[in-house]
Amino acid sequence: HRTGKAEKCTFCFPRIEAGQPTRCSAPCVGRLRYIGLVLYDADRVLGAAATKDAQDLYEAQLGVFLDPHDPAIAAEAERQGMPHDWIEAAQRSPVYDLAVRHKVALPLHPEYRTLPMVWYIPPLSPVADVVHAAGYDAANPDHVFATIDALRIPIEYLANLFTAGKAETIRAVLRKLTAVRTMMRADQLGLPHDETLPASVGATRAELEHLYRLLAIAKYEERYVIPKA
Repeated sequence: HRTGKAEKCTFCFPRIEAGQPTRCSAPCVGRLRYIGLVLYDADRVLGAAATKDAQDLYEAQLGVFLDPHDPAIAAEAERQGMPHDWIEAAQRSPVYDLAVRHKVALPLHPEYRTLPMVWYIPPLSPVADVVHAAGYDAANPDHVFATIDALRIPIEYLANLFTAGKAETIRAVLRKLTAVRTMMRADQLGLPHDETLPASVGATRAELEHLYRLLAIAKYEERYVIPKA
């Protein structure tokens, strides 16, 4: 407003420093944005960015992040001067949960080796549309993924955006999201449960329920966990 020129996003740093979400996040009617703090080992960053195979960069970046729930890591962070409320915020971080714990959020173009800290969840809705059109049972994840290559947004396109072309990672994310949708639909409609469903996507029922809560019904303070400066 002072220069009359558009400038690059500053992540609304005056708001963030006061513990408030960015201007684009707070009014988002789609509840698409989450903000949270993650702990990482700065000494691992260069090695992760130098990973030889571009398709291994996503996993390499995950290896940089530290588990805030590990008592040893929390104690060392506090010993090095990190405020206690920052450690507590890292433990409640929705970004850590989505990217590291549940592994459904992915970095944009990891092959650029910038180790981006804005992560994206691949879209699931077109899967259900394709399934319905093909006459499959949308509640059965195996039937859903029988049509995965007919998606309006091709798996290969998503893989080129988020995993340097590694389609298996995209399939794993969409399969987990489908499992959440299937499990919660069964709960809400009183349908019988497939007890093997969580294990088939590398999760427990409690983890899928937590992911559902985070993605579907999380409240304001759960989506924006921002410690003050």
